[in-house]
Amino acid sequence: MKVVSNIKAELNWTSRSLPDGRQVYNISLDQIPEGADQTVITCEWSFPICDIAGKWHPNCRYDRTVKADWAHGEVSMSSVSAPLVVFFSEDGKNSGTFAVSEAKKIVRMNLGVHEEDGTMKCCVDIHVGAADEDHYEVSVLMDYRKIRYEQAIREVGIWWEKECGFEPAFVPEDAKEPMYSFWYSYHQEITDEEIEKECRNAKELGFKTVIVDDGWQTDDINRGYGYCGDWEVAEKKIKNMQQHVDNVHKLGMKYLLWFSVPYVGMYSKMWELFHDKLIAVDEEQHTGILDIRYQKVRAYLKNIYVKAVREWGLDGLKLDFIDEFYERKDTPKANADMDCVCLQTALDKLLGETMEELKKIDENILIEFRQRYIGPFIKKYGNMLRVCDCPESGLANRVGSIDLRLMNEHTAVHCDPIVWNEGETPETAALQIVNALFSTLQFSVKTEYLTDAHKKMIRNYMEFMREHKALLQESAVTAEEPQNLYPEVSVRDDETEIVALYSTGRVVTIGSQQRDSIIVNGTRAEEIYVRTENETAVKVVQIDCFGTVVKEERMMLSGIKSIPCTTAGRIEIKKEK
Repeated sequence: MKVVSNIKAELNWTSRSLPDGRQVYNISLDQIPEGADQTVITCEWSFPICDIAGKWHPNCRYDRTVKADWAHGEVSMSSVSAPLVVFFSEDGKNSGTFAVSEAKKIVRMNLGVHEEDGTMKCCVDIHVGAADEDHYEVSVLMDYRKIRYEQAIREVGIWWEKECGFEPAFVPEDAKEPMYSFWYSYHQEITDEEIEKECRNAKELGFKTVIVDDGWQTDDINRGYGYCGDWEVAEKKIKNMQQHVDNVHKLGMKYLLWFSVPYVGMYSKMWELFHDKLIAVDEEQHTGILDIRYQKVRAYLKNIYVKAVREWGLDGLKLDFIDEFYERKDTPKANADMDCVCLQTALDKLLGETMEELKKIDENILIEFRQRYIGPFIKKYGNMLRVCDCPESGLANRVGSIDLRLMNEHTAVHCDPIVWNEGETPETAALQIVNALFSTLQFSVKTEYLTDAHKKMIRNYMEFMREHKALLQESAVTAEEPQNLYPEVSVRDDETEIVALYSTGRVVTIGSQQRDSIIVNGTRAEEIYVRTENETAVKVVQIDCFGTVVKEERMMLSGIKSIPCTTAGRIEIKKEK
């Protein structure tokens, strides 16, 4: 590996092998000149392109393609993604995994095909910027082991936590319970009476937490963020917030409230105070993006959240749009009135100081972050990571939730709220829930649209996901064919395996170690194919999406067997002793 820097300083690097075979390169810069504010460390290496089917990174979404070396690469920082790139083979093996310990400042990882010689040309730029001291250290992890790609990703997460000091926030059990969101169901058109009525209905379905989204702070219902920044309750919508939250608590539900962290709207009273302390202006959304390098700005935001939790009795916060905290071309340069030169360092201070105060009020405070701000650095502060907005897209929810699960062993992963048209059939609606099976369920359909059949289907899956919560949400995920967006996903422990199918015609091999196998049909196919290595006596129960047993029989499985299964239903196979 070649390591260089753009400044005159003492540059050193060493390498060491971990016991499991991975390589770590430790890089240090010493005697950094005072005033050096654009420091960059560049690492370059290459390796032969052999058995590579695609590329995974934390923000890849639907694009798993390998790029050329003249592409722009992947950018991460505390507010966006994470410094990790994984190449995988057609059969899901690791073909090269690379990670960087610098998860706060900007890192650009450009790993692409060098056309001239068929190698993967790798260039990683670590933008140290203005270092706080005259010494800086960073590490690069390389993993060429022929293991499953999921394991390679998972062990990078462990490396970040154990070796790099990014211990994730404590996750209360409430963070893993299904939640009702008011965003898709009501958007900004909410009142306290409607919220409380909907909470009663949601509680009957089994939801224990409610998230009230954008709209509580403004009478405007035209979207945009022009009225954000004051964070005063719109009294025409909610007459008394403290009493309203208390009413929801009396139903036995917890209450989370939405805040858009970076925005100060042009129509807010705070615009006059902060209009000259912005990193950018979004004319289309009628808002500015606050410059948190100013201590005054951070203090204001922190006090808003602490006051809301303390005075209104909130159980948590949905802190939105944190990925807007990055420098643009026209972002003002640092000045003497700022106490932070680096925007990402300022974000660390904002979240660190805020969480310190919130924990004093409630040590189990719930904090939701959303894709793209899902890296190891920011997980120190949030205990719920949610898939980015993808209304009515089961595919997007599946891909987003599995991507998050692969990189998060501890933090609760939530799907984007499930929503469907009021005329949707229960079977088709259930397919959306099946696509979100390996995450904590968020739901956002007006309950008045739900037929008795819809409600029966929802209760069935709520009960199923609660019964298998530890297995579905906490066990290591095996996600087949990342290049094809995970057509088969499974989890297992010593007793049970759960497999979800999202493509027709696949054959599921029944595990030899587990006694119980549950296969969930995420397609419209009317049958599921299973394979056993040896002749096996089993009891098979066919269950539809409503939880009704369609058929129960004993059979002998040998080789490949077709078993009927309805849309969004499941078959439960128990080996006979």
